[in-house]
Amino acid sequence: MIVCLCKGVSSRTIIDEIHRGHRTLRQVRAACKAGTDCGACTRQIRQLIEKANPTERPSG
Repeated sequence: MIVCLCKGVSSRTIIDEIHRGHRTLRQVRAACKAGTDCGACTRQIRQLIEKANPTERPSG
């Protein structure tokens, strides 16, 4: 499923980046550019981070 329409980034790509160690919103944005344009997908990205890291809170 495409999460970031502006950059064409899928949920699979975001999850892969999280598993590579990018555990904050800022790190995920830098790694795959999702959420760096209009920002409408930021909430979905945060949810993916929380789901992958349930004990960590996603930060900027």
